[in-house]
Amino acid sequence: MNSFPSVLESIDDLSKDQITTLISLTSVNKKNIHSPSFSSNRHSVVATIFLENSTRTKHSFAISALKMGAKYIDFNAETSSIKKGESLEETFLTLYHQGVELCIVRTGVTKQLTEFKKHTPIKLINGGDGVNEHPSQALLDLFTLTELTSNLEGKTLAIFGDIVHSRVAHSLIKLLPQFGVKVIICGPVDFTPKPQELPASIEISHNRDEAISKCDFIYLLRIQKERHASHLNHVGNDEDYLTTYGVSLKDLKRLNKLVPVLHPGPANIGVEVDRDLIKSTLYKGYLQVENSVPMRMAIIQSMLDNNDNQVGIIHGETV
Repeated sequence: MNSFPSVLESIDDLSKDQITTLISLTSVNKKNIHSPSFSSNRHSVVATIFLENSTRTKHSFAISALKMGAKYIDFNAETSSIKKGESLEETFLTLYHQGVELCIVRTGVTKQLTEFKKHTPIKLINGGDGVNEHPSQALLDLFTLTELTSNLEGKTLAIFGDIVHSRVAHSLIKLLPQFGVKVIICGPVDFTPKPQELPASIEISHNRDEAISKCDFIYLLRIQKERHASHLNHVGNDEDYLTTYGVSLKDLKRLNKLVPVLHPGPANIGVEVDRDLIKSTLYKGYLQVENSVPMRMAIIQSMLDNNDNQVGIIHGETV
């Protein structure tokens, strides 16, 4: 896609047409993922720069690059010049001039990639930034939903848990309504945004059973304790949380709502989900993991093919 952005920080960076094209590309990728035709990017170099820990996102991007035939570099910040005080911009420019075309970045700093949109040192994908967004996860979740139903229009997805601190929730709230999906968010008061912080179409609930009764899909989030201020550590013990805001297979049977359950991972069994549910056919977390590779292949390919000739240009005073 020639108009595909060179910095994908937010769902807002994509048009609906671009998102629809990504869904179509992902479908093709999934059908042909073992075909030799994907090995046509042998001259491309893709790097991951993960300043926070990750299993699913980091490795699915790495596998995606390799499936496409690209060369992959795992950039280790702990042994890099970042530890000597080098700025992220200088790191990006160095990698670009060494031949890296695209970096997937995870950072604990909210909106850290925004500054690079005007002058782009290297093509960048946000692999999750602070409490801002996680666009590629939301996009693969959208693709997963399209596999679970023939028509998303008019369906309702309920997101349960730590919405305030969840970057994927923030991306989903922007993404899903574009495709006719109503979103309900449900969790403790400290875990849910205030109404004025949300689009008017987003419903807020603090009653788990009520939210379950209204939804066609359930989306569970873990409690992101690493992002909490000390005053938020009052949600009770794990068993209490599961009973009040988590979801169990027993709950879904009691409410006669045997609907698909998604989770971006890692899932904390016994906190937001019980073992019986995660081992049941309703749980689609591993389908999301499976879909992460073809979707991230589609994003990488769209970015590599966007014909942006302004990447890597150093903007400074002419002497």
